[in-house]
Amino acid sequence: MKTLIVDDQIVSRMKIQKIMEDFCEIDVVDCGRAAIDAYKRSIDTKAPYNLITLDVSMPDLDGREVLKTIREIETENEIKSELQVKVLMITSSSDKETVLSSIQAGCDDYLVKPFNRDTISDKLVKFGLIVPKKHREQITESQQTIGQMIDTTIEKFKKGELELPAMPQIVSQIQNVMDNSKASVTAITTIIEKDVSITVKLITAANSPLYRGVEKVQSVEAAISRLGLQEIKQIVAAIANKSFYNTKNRQLKLLLDKLWLHSLACASAAKLISERISQADGEEAFMGGLIHDIGSVLLLKSLGDFISFGEKLDKEEVINSVYEVHTNFGALLLDKWAFTKSFVEICKLHEWTDFSPDTDKEILIVNLADHITDTIGCGFFIKKPMDLMELNSVKILEIDADTITDVANEVSTMMADSSRLF
Repeated sequence: MKTLIVDDQIVSRMKIQKIMEDFCEIDVVDCGRAAIDAYKRSIDTKAPYNLITLDVSMPDLDGREVLKTIREIETENEIKSELQVKVLMITSSSDKETVLSSIQAGCDDYLVKPFNRDTISDKLVKFGLIVPKKHREQITESQQTIGQMIDTTIEKFKKGELELPAMPQIVSQIQNVMDNSKASVTAITTIIEKDVSITVKLITAANSPLYRGVEKVQSVEAAISRLGLQEIKQIVAAIANKSFYNTKNRQLKLLLDKLWLHSLACASAAKLISERISQADGEEAFMGGLIHDIGSVLLLKSLGDFISFGEKLDKEEVINSVYEVHTNFGALLLDKWAFTKSFVEICKLHEWTDFSPDTDKEILIVNLADHITDTIGCGFFIKKPMDLMELNSVKILEIDADTITDVANEVSTMMADSSRLF
């Protein structure tokens, strides 16, 4: 069975390839244009594909646009309907609009992430394609359960049945005061001092090696004077967001702790990159880095509602299953919390591998910052090592290798000093 896998996310590509490589001849591409080119070559060389797995959401061409083009090519070449390639659309969203538009574009069926060996095999059998029996029986019970758990959480969210934690109000309260041109240190001090936990941690941060001055800071007002209003807001946002990363399940807590360090490192890297880029919003870059994986946080926390005490988790399977859906789910979550469109887009697009030159700088910055964390041991998702200079975001931002190295070294030092503060 000759198969073309089309997905811009490397983890998803590798997962599908691993499931199908033993019984398929596989080609893999990472964008829509490459998929169209590969399909044209298969027709021209009289070696057509039997199956295409096609991701719906991709940066250059939407999967539905790719599918429409493929069907047009088949019509132009007078390929009979029974000989047309089977197309399985892969989507992170199960909403009716996405599903219907995929069917209207000409797909044979669709599959909602996270998927597993069984769900893919079932679709192929439905297409009339031959799947060796052994490949339909290798899925473990835990893998099925993880996918089902995540799917249940997303469905409950879409139906409004999922109890969401409230975004910390202190961050928006500080922003509202700072938006006022007559904002005073006293007004911001009053807001912060209402939360004892944040007050203590803020003063601790002001006295840490990162910010320590000549004298020891003993009050919020003194901390603001030392650090400045913008720095204070970012520290408070980090402290407040840390409250999300809690669960009673010990295995999930270890993952959430690792995810928190990754988010903090990404926020720090994004801030440093923005300082080196003209017309970049450092505050938005920091917050974007801090919340870019917020979908993963809620999905990991939700697993604690399904897992019984003492049940052992396959951590790699958990991480990969979360990865498949975390960007779209995170964007939906931020939209629900009434975040601005720019933050929703950062959450949704930061994992893309291809960007247009007019992409918002903050999205590009968070994309690069996310990759930098991998190089300093603060990554979360399982990714293959890569040359950062080959990143599309790096080329558009026109950042040189020395700058990336400097940012990576500085973040590494910062994390050694700051991770304990929060």
